[in-house]
Amino acid sequence: MTNSHPLLRVRDLEIDFATERGTVRALDKVSFDVFPGETLGLVGESGCGKSVTALAVLGLIPSPPGRISGGSIQLDNRELTGLPESEYRKIRGAEASMIFQEPMTALNPVFTISSQMTDVLIRHQGMDRKKARQHAIRMLEKVGIPSPERRIDEYPHQLSGGMRQRVMIAMALSCNPKLLLADEPTTALDVTTQAQVMEQIMTLQQETGTAVVLVTHDLAVVAETCDRVVVMYAGTVVEQAPVDDIFTRPQHPYTEGLLQSIPRIRPQKLAELPTIPGTVPDLLMLPPGCRFADRCYKAVPECHASDPRIESDGLRAVACFRPNR
Repeated sequence: MTNSHPLLRVRDLEIDFATERGTVRALDKVSFDVFPGETLGLVGESGCGKSVTALAVLGLIPSPPGRISGGSIQLDNRELTGLPESEYRKIRGAEASMIFQEPMTALNPVFTISSQMTDVLIRHQGMDRKKARQHAIRMLEKVGIPSPERRIDEYPHQLSGGMRQRVMIAMALSCNPKLLLADEPTTALDVTTQAQVMEQIMTLQQETGTAVVLVTHDLAVVAETCDRVVVMYAGTVVEQAPVDDIFTRPQHPYTEGLLQSIPRIRPQKLAELPTIPGTVPDLLMLPPGCRFADRCYKAVPECHASDPRIESDGLRAVACFRPNR
């Protein structure tokens, strides 16, 4: 992957949101690459900027109150920042698609599954309605929808949560996009359905060669599915590495804390679940220096005085003055 050209290239991305208390910088100089066919995990606590990053790639930041205030997003060498909405519509679904966190809000409740899926195929693939319907039925069958010929004419409220998520997967991959952004695709699903949904995403990825950006807080899913991991904290990237290195040799203390907080069977009776002390800083009142310093057991005066730059050796990168080596 390091020898191929990135499919998605994000550089120094900055996103601001206007609030009643002032302007919040939700993303601050976020940079990463996604290579063809790979699965990249975006992980971190709630509110760290994972979903905002994914939405920005597809030009879905609500404006107002949000806006891209700096940086670059390139998809297949094409600059996306500043692209007119009419041009973005040609990209969404055809070149890049998204599976949203809550399919009930992403699917239109007043249209049938058939109407929503065939419209995408007619717009981007130039199919007539009959061929589009046949293709949509095949995609529903691929993602494990029983009786797809009947289900395709139903409305979203007639399907279970797991089926709605499968419909979102089928719709997102129906045009064979180069990039799939999956924002917490297994949220609110039971464990068995979660495993089935992720297996379907990975199977279809192997068939189509689509690159996947998986936005999640579930590190178990990351360990099973991702090739590389980007760890985010308070709107910044603190570490990037191949998935094996993240789990066996985390360099940033925040990454280390996330891994230690994973629930597991412990030998001690009534052992407390390890946690990261403190809270995420208010983005409107950020402390000087490293954003994680007040919660970090390795912090030294330098950490509170200046913000560490992310340093890369080619395979992995970390933003820390005292990384684990």
